[in-house]
Parts: sequence; C-alpha cells; structure tokens
Amino acid sequence: MAGKRKKLPQKGDPAPSFVAQTQKGLLRFPDDFRGSWCIFFCHPANFTNSWRMYSDYLKQKERWLQERNTRLLVLSNQTVCGDLWKDLVCRYLRLRLRAPIIEDTDNQIADLYGMSPSQQITPPNHRLLYIIDPEGIIRFFVCRPLLSIQQSLARIAAELERLQQSDAKLPEEPPASLLHTTANECLDDALSERPKRPAYLRPFKNHPN
Repeated sequence: MAGKRKKLPQKGDPAPSFVAQTQKGLLRFPDDFRGSWCIFFCHPANFTNSWRMYSDYLKQKERWLQERNTRLLVLSNQTVCGDLWKDLVCRYLRLRLRAPIIEDTDNQIADLYGMSPSQQITPPNHRLLYIIDPEGIIRFFVCRPLLSIQQSLARIAAELERLQQSDAKLPEEPPASLLHTTANECLDDALSERPKRPAYLRPFKNHPN
C-alpha cells in the first residue's frame, strides 16, 4: 500500500506507485497501465451528483478514449468491492463501469497524490484528476475547486488530445552515413550513370580529306 509523501507529484514526475484493491481485483499502478495513457479521477463518495456525472462521462467517452489508447482509473474513499456495490451501481446509475475503482478507505492514496479524501477541501489535498502518459509520467493535473464540472470535462478531453498530438512520432530520419555523402561521391555517381553518346553524335566535324 502507498505511503505518505510530503511533496506532491508535479508535472514531469513519475506517477507514485501503489498497490490497491478495486472492484475488479488487485491493481498495481502504474505497472498495470504501462503502454497506455491514463486518466486518474478522484471521486471520494459513491452515488453523489458529482460522482454520477463523472461516471456518465466515462461511459459516454469509453469508445472515444479506447481509440486514443487511454484507460481510466477512479479513486474512492468508500467500499467498492463486492457484489452488493456492483448491484447498486447498475440499479441507481444503470451503468456497468469498466474502469477500475480504487478502494481507498484509509486515504493513503489520496494523500500520496494530493487528492481530496472528503468533501471538505483541505489544502494541499485539492487535486481532482491526473493525466499520466504511457511511460508513467504525470503530464497534467486539475485542481479543485472548479468553475464547473462541464468545463472540467471539456478541458480534460482537449488536454488529452493536445498531449497526444504533441507526442506523435515524426518520420524517422535517414541514417547519418547517407546524410554525409561527399560532393565528389555525388559527382562520381552522376558521371557513372550519365549515358554515353554514340560516336556519330559526337560534337565535332569530320574532315572529308
């Protein structure tokens, strides 16, 4: 389980590692997410208006995120393991959430990432969301309080696209040996490939005598 950190993770830092239980089983982060982008949400309470709005967003954006090699991870300080919880989610939200939801009842992971463990915002525990790249590096985070949840969700989608586009690989450059061919080599190649003209087309006059 994660330990406490005095200094909160910043952009460019490796995402703090931890092992935790989710409704889908044991999770080792970030190792289990290597090779994929990750959006890591913090939702302290189950079945609140905020929790439901974000859950609806995850479901609606599921295909969009899959196309962008992005997986979701959710943090809760309430119990989420067990069939009863799954049944309540289906009954009240009419959703089958595929994202792993971390059961952080002792708030250790909330402290590790600076996420608010309750509805009471106590700095520095005020971070709501992280975007983590396929190498496990933190690239972006959102802090609370927010102007609105709708603006927050729109910003998340725009920021994810911006980060992925900036990381898109450029075409590979040719080997350096091909870039340093000398001028004489280029000239020799050009002369050797130049077709030779027949004798009767040579540019000099024949004398009749």
